[in-house]
Parts: sequence; C-alpha cells; structure tokens
Amino acid sequence: MDVTRPKLVTFDVYMALLDIQGSLVPVVSDELNLEANDANAFVQLWRAKQMERAAISNSLDRGRTSFRAATEMALEYVAGRHGLEIEPDKRKRLVMAWDTMRPWPEANEVIATIKAKGIPTAILSNGDQDMLEAVARSFPAGFDHILSSETAEKYKPHPSVYDLPTTILGVAKSDVLHVAGSTNDVLGTIAAGMRCVWSNRHGDLLLDPSFEPEATLDDLTGVLQFV
Repeated sequence: MDVTRPKLVTFDVYMALLDIQGSLVPVVSDELNLEANDANAFVQLWRAKQMERAAISNSLDRGRTSFRAATEMALEYVAGRHGLEIEPDKRKRLVMAWDTMRPWPEANEVIATIKAKGIPTAILSNGDQDMLEAVARSFPAGFDHILSSETAEKYKPHPSVYDLPTTILGVAKSDVLHVAGSTNDVLGTIAAGMRCVWSNRHGDLLLDPSFEPEATLDDLTGVLQFV
C-alpha cells in the first residue's frame, strides 16, 4: 500500500459519493406510478443509457453533449422502452432529481476527515458544472474545488478530464489520489498516470485487470488509509 501523502484527493461523484438507485428509485416510482422493482429496473437502464450517450459524445467528435441533455435523452429512451409518455413537468422533475441525490452514509465524514488533515478535496466528475455545484450542497464538509468534464469538453475516461487537476490547479498527477466509482473510471485514472483507489460498493470486476487500482474498497472509509 502506497502511504505517500497526496496533495489533492479527487472524488468521482455519481458512483463513489452518491446513492443513485436509493435516491432515484423512489422519485421514479412516484412520478411514473411504477412498482419498486419496475422503478429499480427503470433507473438502472436510465443510468446505463446516460453513460452510453456520454461515450457516444466522446466518439463523435462533434462537441460535448451536455450531461443534462444526455440524462434527458436517456430518460426519454427508457420511457419509450417502458411504453410511457412523460409529461414535460414530470420530465423536468426527473432530470432535476440528479441534482439532489443523497450521499452514501459515510461520505461526508470521510471528506471532512481528509480536509481536517489539511488535504484539499475536489469533485472530478462527468457532470455539468451546475449539476456538480448542486450536488456539492449535499455535503456539509464541502469541497475545495469542483472539476467538471464540461471544462475538458470530453467525458471520462478521456485523458483530458484527468488532466484537470494539473491544468486547473497545478497539482502534478502523481500527487493526486482519485477515488473512482466505476471500472471505467479506474481504467481512465490509471491510464492517465494518477493514483487511484476504487470504492466498489457493488462488487464489480475490472474489465481490464491490467489497470489495477492501489486498493479496491467496500466503501469510502477505506480511503482514509491513504491520507
């Protein structure tokens, strides 16, 4: 285990810090009158198609489709698959629900502990800047910086997103510890030359095991071993 003290700890948001299913399933169930199991499947496909649209944005080389737009496109797709037509006001509430998702139980305390050690923290996420500023309000400990893929004009795992701590904050990649929330985020972090630990709450596997994080953790508390 590398115990070298990082100069910056960055966090993925939507997987590492936020409970997507726990936050969105009740909203989807209420807005669309779906049973819990159906709402759970709806949210899973919504997230998958949101990320698929982001990946397509990276590949088309026609500019970055906003994450808000990708979220709405994915919502419309999943609604169509379920044979649903969503009224405009409901569609807006569902998309905006991504701004108010709840953190994992230990997330704020972990961030506060890192900051108490004198180490700055940052969000490093695919979300649009306004979306990230909104979700950051759910963490009383706060973040020192919010780094959005919107600035890089690409989505993770494109290397330009992982360049942001260096290009914006002047922190060398070797001095950054990134807390990844997904296998793609792990691959992107390691490929970019940054240190990485993986908060792997759902027991996922690496698609390419040659990109190995320093540690695979059950939750965020393990991050504190590295600071």
